[in-house]
Amino acid sequence: MIDWYVEAISFGNCNCDWACPCQFESLPTHGNCRGFEAFEIERGHFGDVRLEGLRVVLLYAWPGAIFEGNGEAQVIIDERANAEQRKALETVLHGGET
Repeated sequence: MIDWYVEAISFGNCNCDWACPCQFESLPTHGNCRGFEAFEIERGHFGDVRLEGLRVVLLYAWPGAIFEGNGEAQVIIDERANAEQRKALETVLHGGET
């Protein structure tokens, strides 16, 4: 396992009536989950790779609750990220180091 940490300012929304039931281990309002999350990393690293200042957007869709799995996600990484930073963010955002 690689030591990593991310602290970010974020904004997101999903298709549920309010908040995000999945974050409280409840089922989505409409039976599925569709949403997005955008964030700017204030502090972060992946091993020795620094991640501060980078921005990321996630678009996602799950057939049920997020915690039930089987979803799809599109990760959009800041064009300013170098190859190491991009690989680090892809790994974390695709669940490779959980």
